[in-house]
Amino acid sequence: MNSVEIPAIPSVKRERQETGAEALVRALEANGVDVVFTIPGVHTLDLYAALERSQIRTVLPRHEQGAGYMADGYARASGRVGVAITVTGPGLTNIVTPIAEAFADSSRVLVISTCLDRPYLGHLDGRLHEMTDQLAVVRPIVKWAHRVMSAAEIRSAVAEAFRQLYDGRPRPVYLEVPLDVLRERTAMSDPLVIAVPPAKPDDHLLDRAAQLLADANRVFVLAGGGAVSERSSQLLSQLASAIGAVVSTTVTGKGAIPDDHPLAIGAFGYRWMPDNPVSELMRGSDVTIAIGTGLGARTTAEGTMPLPSPLIHIDIDPLEFHRRYPAAVALRADCAEALAGLLERIEAGFRPRSRWEPWEIESVRQRLLSVTDDSARRYQPWLIALRRALPRDAFTAHDMTMVCYEAVRAFPVYVPRTYAFPRGFGTLGSALPMAIGAKYARPDRPAVAICGDGGIQFTVQELGTLAQYRLPCIVVVFDDRSHTAVKRAMLQAGVRPRDVDLVNPDFVELAQSYKLNAIRVSDPAELERAASQAVVDTSPWLIHVMLGTEA
Repeated sequence: MNSVEIPAIPSVKRERQETGAEALVRALEANGVDVVFTIPGVHTLDLYAALERSQIRTVLPRHEQGAGYMADGYARASGRVGVAITVTGPGLTNIVTPIAEAFADSSRVLVISTCLDRPYLGHLDGRLHEMTDQLAVVRPIVKWAHRVMSAAEIRSAVAEAFRQLYDGRPRPVYLEVPLDVLRERTAMSDPLVIAVPPAKPDDHLLDRAAQLLADANRVFVLAGGGAVSERSSQLLSQLASAIGAVVSTTVTGKGAIPDDHPLAIGAFGYRWMPDNPVSELMRGSDVTIAIGTGLGARTTAEGTMPLPSPLIHIDIDPLEFHRRYPAAVALRADCAEALAGLLERIEAGFRPRSRWEPWEIESVRQRLLSVTDDSARRYQPWLIALRRALPRDAFTAHDMTMVCYEAVRAFPVYVPRTYAFPRGFGTLGSALPMAIGAKYARPDRPAVAICGDGGIQFTVQELGTLAQYRLPCIVVVFDDRSHTAVKRAMLQAGVRPRDVDLVNPDFVELAQSYKLNAIRVSDPAELERAASQAVVDTSPWLIHVMLGTEA
């Protein structure tokens, strides 16, 4: 029998594939994401299936507004990217307010939302969560917004989102993924990560700035939120010590230098007023270094703050230069890089002729803290007691409430990335979820939410998140049964106060219904004892401070 030769079948190399959801999750992992704040829905089922095979943790808030604030708190406490994932339609509209706050305060937040399948975009034919243009809703409050239109595009889109987050001013970005793109299959490829080096200052401009310092007598430094990082803080302290400069901070700049540094005056207050004692230090200086601050309208009282001239202005955003104060030197750079460059030149001999002495600064500090208006008398004893109970590195999230306005100057901050305040957009209800996000970012540090009784009711449901994860955060609620700031404004304007007095729940009973530890206190000493106990506990606490109503 003759043998028959059978031709060989050519081998076919099969291309490995993945879904768009799997590509998205792998891209997040490659860019260092370890936790996302998200409420699941039928429009994120494919993402949850992909997350099941990932090391990324999911945290369940009770409202998408909470998810946004948690991502923001994570970003502020760590300097990394906080990530929130929402469902189509109401999930996105619910998260708009915290994202606007993150935009105003320059916070690195990535929001990912699903949207309708590609064939249905822009069609109002009665589908669930439909909108005429979902992408347009978020564009005004983010730095960059993009909708991917294929699974193959996800890899590069996520890389660009992270590039935008780290390049230039750190503001939130938004990525939108149609539902059918999450299901679509694409060739598997390695995730793309774009390294963004810190922006370095121009050497020629650094030389000019150093010459201004050498020609000066004494130096005033105003540090803003852009100077709040571990490296910037260390360099700023070194700079102040090297040239004897007095350092004040803006609201968001608290933590840029330890408040007990001998050359630090602290934050001048929530608003600039002409009689502020810090003006004496400004008048006694003949050059200003403004670092990481846009010298905005509220910070400078419409440019009436008497900053010494000439001005050396350091900021990552060139749009902030020359808006209210002409800069003799405008240095567009990462704050730490600019400070390092200045220190090199100072060590080479470019020093002012004279220095501020710590005793001069301490004299002004005492006058700044001895303001005896109604707010100071009412809230400072509580702030002093709380600060005593907390370690230096405790993260405190401050809500828009009377005690936190006073805390701007009366609550010292010693470590960068341990203070949050919704300065830019001025939202109510941010403190509790921000503290939760911060605790996930820095589990080694106590996280404290300082709330008013009105503000906490915007996000009070996030007590459920504390309960679910037994997260050891401390929630302090200052209760005067009123929206006090608005009541005062009404009275000052001659308007009869209305809709400002509150009927509140029993906050202790509310917390206990979630199985949280809770206690009611009525004097600062009791607050200090309760907060000291909560710091060393490994479970969540709520401390209800009974202020009593204003006369």
